[in-house]
Amino acid sequence: MNREPEHGNSHHSHSEHENLTGVSSDAGDTAHDTGAHNQHHNMPHAGHAGHHGNGQLSGELNSAKIKVEWTSNPETIKSNQETDIYLDITDASGKAVEVFSAVHEKEMHLLAIKRDLSVFQHLHPDYLGKGRFQIKTTFPKAGRYKLYADFLPEGANQQLASHELVVTGQESNEVVNADKVLKKNVDDLDIELILPEARVDEQIKLIFTLSDQAGEPVTELEPYLGSAGHVVIVSEDMEEFLHVHPADENTKGPKVEYMTSFPRKGLYKIWGQFKYKGKLYTVPFVIEVQE
Repeated sequence: MNREPEHGNSHHSHSEHENLTGVSSDAGDTAHDTGAHNQHHNMPHAGHAGHHGNGQLSGELNSAKIKVEWTSNPETIKSNQETDIYLDITDASGKAVEVFSAVHEKEMHLLAIKRDLSVFQHLHPDYLGKGRFQIKTTFPKAGRYKLYADFLPEGANQQLASHELVVTGQESNEVVNADKVLKKNVDDLDIELILPEARVDEQIKLIFTLSDQAGEPVTELEPYLGSAGHVVIVSEDMEEFLHVHPADENTKGPKVEYMTSFPRKGLYKIWGQFKYKGKLYTVPFVIEVQE
């Protein structure tokens, strides 16, 4: 659990030939953030994004399906090699979608997560114009990854597009197990997750409590992307994706609270991200949701 610029943690993997070139996926429209700022996206098929709730595309894009074409340079992606990922956003007719609204200070949030949940990257691609986004990144471990692009075209609801890619190299996969103790040390901070027993479809409160190594509460959290913290939650099979923001966006700690619910039983990995004294801290927890 190391602190890293805008990435999460890392680790290793296996070889296969697959790349992003020419692959497109539909983006699922989702309801705008409400209340506790919980976006809940169900991912029923690889490469397609669905949604819970009844968010509909609106305005000029009402009848248009948003499509995302994913490409990479180089085409064959290797572990520990800098790679450019490109996303081209079009409507159903193939016309570029050109105007995007910033959400939490960015026009796109791109989450790259390894299939065994051992690698997490929260990236922010640059908008190059004419519907094209680009990000440079390095995948630290070989294996299969799922990418989730979260963005808001002008005249539409928030969109989520997903895609799978394979990073070549020597692969080894980690087993996902629920944490027995929900308290972690990340660099010079101790971060604890407090939550009741999680059950399917029940609204629960997640409380992150932060303290320094002397045991003193952290009371000067800094905004990260305009918020006191960000939380991403993914199910073990990666079909459920939740991007959650605090109930109080402006809190400075030591507690940061979130509300969410889980659609199915099973294991979920939770990544909390917080900024303190100019550093970004990413803390992972694994919990089990009961029926």
